[in-house]
Amino acid sequence: MAAIIFAINTAATAGASFVWGFRNIGNLLLTFDGLMALCFLVLAIRYNYLWVALLMGSMSGYFGVHAYYLMTNRPLDGTFALMNNIATGVALLSLTIGVWTSRRRTAEHP
Repeated sequence: MAAIIFAINTAATAGASFVWGFRNIGNLLLTFDGLMALCFLVLAIRYNYLWVALLMGSMSGYFGVHAYYLMTNRPLDGTFALMNNIATGVALLSLTIGVWTSRRRTAEHP
């Protein structure tokens, strides 16, 4: 579920930036990040796995970077891209850990 939510958010962000231009969708990015964080929070409460907490940490990175750039009205620059890529890397790492632990649990208890 977490990977599907992540993929939907990525596709929605790419589609919106294609239609309106990436520099013009600051509020929309913040909204997308907030919705994705809310979905991950529901998963964290429902399943109570440690990797979901790591995923929530990456979401705070996304949300913080986008909110900072939106509130300070700064143009998107290399620092924004770097921080966004780090948050994406942490999110993908946590999703990888989640898949790995899920497969181990399934293999141990068929």
